[in-house]
Amino acid sequence: MVERAGIDISKHQGKNIDWAKLKASDKEFVIIKTGYSWYQGGMNIDSQFLDNAAGATKYGIPWGAYIWAYDKTPAARISANCLADLLDAYKLDYPVYYDFEDEQYLKFDRVASADIIKAFLDTLQDRGYYVGLYTYTNFARSYIDMALLVAYDLWIADYTGKVGWTGPYGMWQHSAKGRLEAIGGGKVDVDLNIAYKDYPAIIRGTGLNGYGERPGGTEDCAALLRQVEALEKEKAALTAKILAAKKALG
Repeated sequence: MVERAGIDISKHQGKNIDWAKLKASDKEFVIIKTGYSWYQGGMNIDSQFLDNAAGATKYGIPWGAYIWAYDKTPAARISANCLADLLDAYKLDYPVYYDFEDEQYLKFDRVASADIIKAFLDTLQDRGYYVGLYTYTNFARSYIDMALLVAYDLWIADYTGKVGWTGPYGMWQHSAKGRLEAIGGGKVDVDLNIAYKDYPAIIRGTGLNGYGERPGGTEDCAALLRQVEALEKEKAALTAKILAAKKALG
């Protein structure tokens, strides 16, 4: 079995990353946060994403990406298209993950959560990306119908010293308290991961993540966002009508 050590980073690790030292370290890959999705589709970009992607690319450090999920409905496909538009400028040797763990989902039905995840991952996959779900053991057990997501890779977080999730997974985040001289001079915590698949070989071999022809989207991100805005306006107008009708009825 392949075992490769890596880290994941975001704006929380700051700007002080010594990419030359990271390249020379025992960490073989990095997963970079792209940002977070919106409630009804779309995304904001992490303030350090562009610099982090440029650093990893310049120093030849294999990298993948993740986005923090806030999507409330299968309109998550809009977020996925926005993310694909952003990542289409790069070639990634590691998967692109949907980070599904926000506390709002504790109140969601398990199947509804799986439907949101599936909408996102299917859309991103259709755009030519090797996709995966990120979550932690208890969340996977209690708040997501994982039986509906067996077709996708899994990056599981578990800080108990072993993986409590009994299903298949390709990567394990085993600590959030790693320290590397390359990251903030060794004074900033960073997540530590172990990959159990040869992702670079898989991804390059299948022509995904920019290593082959990109399928492109049937709808661009801007068009999808315009649709969402139009629907939100219609919803607001309908709500106003309902309130006016209730007031007229006394």
